[in-house]
Amino acid sequence: MPVSEKQKGYARKWDKENMHTVSTRVRMEEFKDYKAWCEMRGVSVTSEIKRFVMEELDKYYAELDRLHEEEQNKK
Repeated sequence: MPVSEKQKGYARKWDKENMHTVSTRVRMEEFKDYKAWCEMRGVSVTSEIKRFVMEELDKYYAELDRLHEEEQNKK
């Protein structure tokens, strides 16, 4: 069943309130190489960038947890 215009409007509103677009500029040659690397691995450029961001956030959260634990142990 096709998505109604009303449903699309709700989705756009939710995206506007809950999502943010991250972008960057790279040289064309680097992008082509990265795209080829992603294609070779069978993943999209977007999903690979999202995976990278999430992996880095996992490291960040782990460090925050470690620092919080360290602070609690001092008390």
